[in-house]
Amino acid sequence: MGFNRRQMLAYGIAVTAGSLSVPWYSKAIAQETIEELDFSFAPPVQWAAGEAVPTLDEYQQSLDAVTGPENPFKSERKRAAELLLEMDKFSEQGKSPFQIAEHFLAWRKGNVENDSATDRKDRQYYTREWPVRGNPVIMGFFDATGFRTPSGDTTYWCAAFVSDCIKRSLMSRSIKDRLWPYNQGAASAAYRSFGNSVDTPQQGDLVVFRNSGEAWRGHIGFVYGIEGNVIRVLGGNQGAQNEYNGGEVNVSAFNQNSARLKFHSFRRHEILS
Repeated sequence: MGFNRRQMLAYGIAVTAGSLSVPWYSKAIAQETIEELDFSFAPPVQWAAGEAVPTLDEYQQSLDAVTGPENPFKSERKRAAELLLEMDKFSEQGKSPFQIAEHFLAWRKGNVENDSATDRKDRQYYTREWPVRGNPVIMGFFDATGFRTPSGDTTYWCAAFVSDCIKRSLMSRSIKDRLWPYNQGAASAAYRSFGNSVDTPQQGDLVVFRNSGEAWRGHIGFVYGIEGNVIRVLGGNQGAQNEYNGGEVNVSAFNQNSARLKFHSFRRHEILS
């Protein structure tokens, strides 16, 4: 359920946890002279426990320009910014985190109403992992997180996806409690005590899993449906793992009685509704 972020974090820059920040892509469109980033080479980075994970903007500011103006990553980042403006308009409608996640799923499935053929194709492309460079949409999900305990060169983004959906939902809703596991990190374990544990889940609740071998690892997503012991989960970093796509936004089935990825709990919180 992870993917190699290559050189996403070449420097351990502190992330300031706090209020909701301006999305990176709001600046990207206006910055026609944005510095080039190339994630296709350089050794993967390892992080120590408790080390800060910089946002995409902070990472950009830490690098010197290493390529020319024709580097394709610039156009990919700008295109991602254009697509995410559509998501901002959707978020402004006061949708729940689950509805935000469903809209990302519509991107992946090519089901956004009135989309042009080009937009449909691009939205599908930007909701899955890429084989070489980092997908700027997925990397941007980490702007909604704080600290995490990384593992080698692999970044798990299931919790980052959930956090991003919550953050987008809260932007336009008058909810006093705007807190979610921001400071605790981008790991699924941060959500194990979030809200209240419930025995009878409903669509839109969170479901948390933990690995049997390494208890701090796991997975998280939104409950999409329950069929016996099978939990259908709407989440990020799921399925489709091959050399071209290590994970994507989709609905995947998880067995509640699995010995490898153990079910932990269903979580409910007022900000999820």
